[in-house]
Formats: sequence, C-alpha cells, structure tokens
Amino acid sequence: MTAAAESWQSIEIRRRPIRVLALLDALSRASIFEAPLRAVHELAYLSNVLAPVFELAPFSASLLKRQGGPYYPELQETIDVLVGRGMVLASGIRYVFIEEEKRYRLQANYRLNNGLSRNTLDNYSQVYGDTGEPFFIEELCAAYSMLSDHELGRAFQFDARYADTDVDNNEVIDFGQWADPAKTNFSRNAALSFRPGEALMPAERIFMYIEHVQRKASHGI
Repeated sequence: MTAAAESWQSIEIRRRPIRVLALLDALSRASIFEAPLRAVHELAYLSNVLAPVFELAPFSASLLKRQGGPYYPELQETIDVLVGRGMVLASGIRYVFIEEEKRYRLQANYRLNNGLSRNTLDNYSQVYGDTGEPFFIEELCAAYSMLSDHELGRAFQFDARYADTDVDNNEVIDFGQWADPAKTNFSRNAALSFRPGEALMPAERIFMYIEHVQRKASHGI
C-alpha cells in the first residue's frame, strides 16, 4: 500500500464515528428516534450507493452480499465504540442467531445521545458543510423515514443494486470500488433515470428512488 493510500485509509477510519453520529442525528430529525441495527446498516449502504446522485464519493463502494441484508463489520465496531463512550445509546440488547453465518450476533436498537454528541456534530457540519455531505445525509434520512417500521432494514431486497441476481449471497457487490460505477451502480442509475429530460434536484431523485423502493416493498415485488 502506498503512503497516499495509507493516509486516505487513516482519514476514512477517523471519519467513521462522525458518519455514524451524522446518520443517527439525521434519523432523529426525521422522527426515527431509535433505529434497529439492521436499519442502521441498511441506511449506511444506501448512503454509499446513492452518494453519487449528489456527486459525492461513497464511503465504501463495495460490500459482501448477505442474505439478511447489508452489514458492515467495521461500522458495527465503530458503533460499539460510540456506545462505550456514551455518545450512542443502545437498548433491546440481545443475541440473534444468524443462519448464514452459523453464529450469534449481538443486536440492539440505537439512538443518539444528543448531549454528548452535539459538539462533534456541530463541528462536522462546519467542516463538511461545503461538500454537501451533511445535506445529502439529512435528505436521505428524510426519504428513508417514508418506510414503515416493518420495512426499515428490509428495503435492501428491492434496491436495484443489492437485489441484482447476478451477484449471489457471500459474493462481493461492487458499485465502484474496482468496476465502473456508471455500469455497476444500478441504484444510482435508477435514481438518475426518473423523469428523463427534466432537471431534477438530487434530493428529489433520492426521494423518488426511496419512494420507488417503498412501493415495491409494500407490494412485495
């Protein structure tokens, strides 16, 4: 690994806690005050696959496809650290057996501890405000809140990239890590395909895409 690559990786690792806090904060602003683990990981996935709609680089452009939905081990480690620091609060803690992994995984519901996190989030907004990332996360979470409680954490089944049958479970979904994102990020392509010829704002496309996913989820197709 080159020095530049190591430096970039180090920056990304340091950004993970801030990104988790930003997602949970935006969820609470969208009236999802407590989110189950699977919803947090699904939202993290959507924030990656839909970032290019806002002309932002995804935090990660690949992940292992799992039958139970998106799951980022490094994200979960970050959440656990934030819980330990008291910046994120966990409830409903339990062990759930994951059939495809043949092992138990700790599950919980998470919410932001606003008192301990607000200063970090204010700094994040100041530092990254010009990039458009805080606005993207806020709009994505607002759109995500259209899903019913039952659909939260289960919408991945109807996401254009995750549901692609060309990628089997336990294989890597690549939407820009190595492959050309214009050819492999079907979610981004779907969001950009709505109302061809119209100059829609990125936030509108995010809402339309999540609404499209929600409509498919509600009909089970």
